[in-house]
Amino acid sequence: MNKNVAITLRSIAAIIGGYVLSALSSIYLTYGLVKLTYISEGVAVLSASMLSYIVFFAFFIASFTVSNIAKWLISSILLIAVAVLFLPLVDVL
Repeated sequence: MNKNVAITLRSIAAIIGGYVLSALSSIYLTYGLVKLTYISEGVAVLSASMLSYIVFFAFFIASFTVSNIAKWLISSILLIAVAVLFLPLVDVL
């Protein structure tokens, strides 16, 4: 595969997948912080959104460190699909 194509695919996967995964992790972290630590909803939302930046950047960095982009895309899609499937288990705050 051409080097430019590989970098473009990794960039697209990192940006889109990282955004989706960080948005989902923000929802789960907010729910977890409210239910486990009993802090207010506003503080939980702010804390979870700040922590979701770590998830985004870790996903972005990991997309460029793996050697096989196909395996990375399959595992990323499976991870996001599992996170979306468990989304109805999160109660509305």
